[in-house]
Amino acid sequence: MKTLRVAPSAPSVMPIANRLLIAMFLAGCAGQPPASEPAPTTGTAGMTGGISLRDGWRATVLVQRDDSIVLTLPSGDQQLQRFDRRAGITLVMDGDGKVTLRLDSLTFRPRNANDSVTPLGATWAGRADDARVNALRLTSGGDLAAELTTVVRNLLPRLPAGGIRARMTWTDSASGAVRVNVFNANERRTVAWSSGSLRERPGGRVLAVRMREDFEQLGNGSQDGRKLTMTSQGRRIGTYYVTQDGRVSSAELDDSVAMLISIPATKQVVPTMCYARTSVRFIPASP
Repeated sequence: MKTLRVAPSAPSVMPIANRLLIAMFLAGCAGQPPASEPAPTTGTAGMTGGISLRDGWRATVLVQRDDSIVLTLPSGDQQLQRFDRRAGITLVMDGDGKVTLRLDSLTFRPRNANDSVTPLGATWAGRADDARVNALRLTSGGDLAAELTTVVRNLLPRLPAGGIRARMTWTDSASGAVRVNVFNANERRTVAWSSGSLRERPGGRVLAVRMREDFEQLGNGSQDGRKLTMTSQGRRIGTYYVTQDGRVSSAELDDSVAMLISIPATKQVVPTMCYARTSVRFIPASP
């Protein structure tokens, strides 16, 4: 019978799994993009004159992400790890859809060794409507900041050219190389978007923008001189609340990823499930 144990820290059963699990903690079972990739494909409902993200929008973004990782050990036992992150980010929308985000604060629970080297001031820049995996690029902050890129790149919805109206649907898709923990991988993803009807929420009327993203990754890597392979499939479901004047007031995202890590030299296989819930609040900057 399988046993599920809740571990307060990284497990000590298998060294190679220990370090992989710690790496997943930092990256949230996701990846950061490389320098270039093929252009994505996008389909829209063909409407114009709708709501677009507002030029000149400035906000403080408060991000709360809660992660759970279930690691299946060679004995068949399962080990559960939980951790969360809280981040404060400054967002600036410039003209023509360009966006810059700067990390102002970051905390981990439980605390870990990276608390003392938090990459405050790390900056990402790109276009909010660009569907490519590497659309939002890290411009400063180093490796620790790079591990947050996947979280940052999903803070905003990707709206179609011409903006959105109530009850629209559109899609985008992309493929390219990504870095996933210790793996160099190829990723392919497709996203289906839809908008609801305008409704009242605290702070005014908003349009709910819903997304469903499916992705798969295949990669190779090494650790301590041992070759590793990885396959994963994941899904992200989320809702963004967009105001009539082109700002995002809040968002909720749920991720689930099934990852299979193989160690050819020892013929070990490490099945891993990753779950995450992200809550985002946008606080308008003071005039």
